Amino acid sequence: MTSNNSMNGYFAVMPDRGFIRVGGDQAAPFLQSILTTNIDHLHPTTAMAGALLTPQGRILVDMMLYHDGEAIIIECRADAVQDLFTRLRRFRLRRPVSLDIIEWHCWLFWGGAAPKDSVADPRGTAIGNPDLGHRWVGPIDTTPAHHATPATIEAWHNIRIAAGVPEGPIDLVPERALMLEAALDKLGAVDFGKGCYVGQEVTARTHYRGLVKRRLMPLRVAGTAPTPNTEIVMDGRAIGTTKSSAESGAFAVTLAALKLSDIHRVLAGDAGLTIDGIDASLIVPDWMLPLPSPAKTDSPSS
Repeated sequence: MTSNNSMNGYFAVMPDRGFIRVGGDQAAPFLQSILTTNIDHLHPTTAMAGALLTPQGRILVDMMLYHDGEAIIIECRADAVQDLFTRLRRFRLRRPVSLDIIEWHCWLFWGGAAPKDSVADPRGTAIGNPDLGHRWVGPIDTTPAHHATPATIEAWHNIRIAAGVPEGPIDLVPERALMLEAALDKLGAVDFGKGCYVGQEVTARTHYRGLVKRRLMPLRVAGTAPTPNTEIVMDGRAIGTTKSSAESGAFAVTLAALKLSDIHRVLAGDAGLTIDGIDASLIVPDWMLPLPSPAKTDSPSS
């Protein structure tokens, strides 16, 4: 392999991923009726972010979706794949749809040329951020042809977290997290123009009535990255906890779900934040702007 990083970029194999193949003529209509994203827009040259929700609109599992030309491939975290498979079988009823757990893996490429048959990270495409790079998925005994330099998966997560992109159960706590509080609508993971899906009523009502109370936001703090669930303090009281974190030089970036009313106070200069007694500052990526106004039922922490 060449060491010309500026041209060839980096790659890492994403660990702990599970895959489900959904086949048959009714595969797309079937998934369209239960997932948040618009399956009709999925093609072999693209990927899509999406989620399966509870009927109350809470995230059960976030996922990536691909089309291999014959079937739809769902990628999610490995420890959720069996539960997701069971739920899909339950939703299938008598539809002529095949479901199979398959042994695939996911390679991530960033900072350089993408290999053939890879697809751009759809979240990066949605927010105009190419730094999230490309994804290549395929059978476990195959590898993509490339000239990228090996890197750690943590290096890629540093980019993701700094961009404010949530992923996995730390950022999107199963059966608690809401799509719009994590700004997953801006990341292309939910479509408000498609038909019904599980959890659609709550998600649509939250969107159209402006009922979002919280927003997942990156914060910067000096020193090492805080561990998940470290308290974030404003005016002497905890207003939230940290989620996934990454280190970048002398600073760390962490994601946190905070009340919009508190976020607006901090941005207006009316309050400050600390994590483990160290001053923290909000980082508002351009793609998050304009921030929603606080819901009428929301009030700042006091």
